[in-house]
Amino acid sequence: MGCEQWREILSAQLDGEASRSEIEAAEAHLTGCAGCRGWFDSAASVVRRARTQLAPRVPDLVDAVL
Repeated sequence: MGCEQWREILSAQLDGEASRSEIEAAEAHLTGCAGCRGWFDSAASVVRRARTQLAPRVPDLVDAVL
């Protein structure tokens, strides 16, 4: 399996969509592949920033909807 396929599995892991066996296999791959390890660290950082970013302010539409 090439690194591109491993990175798909790693991406699924970040999204909570990878199976336990995929996670275990990907972790084993990361121990021997510095390129994928760097990619995973960068991707995890992006995901973390996206999930913790403040939501933009939006107008209160409660009265208009009701």
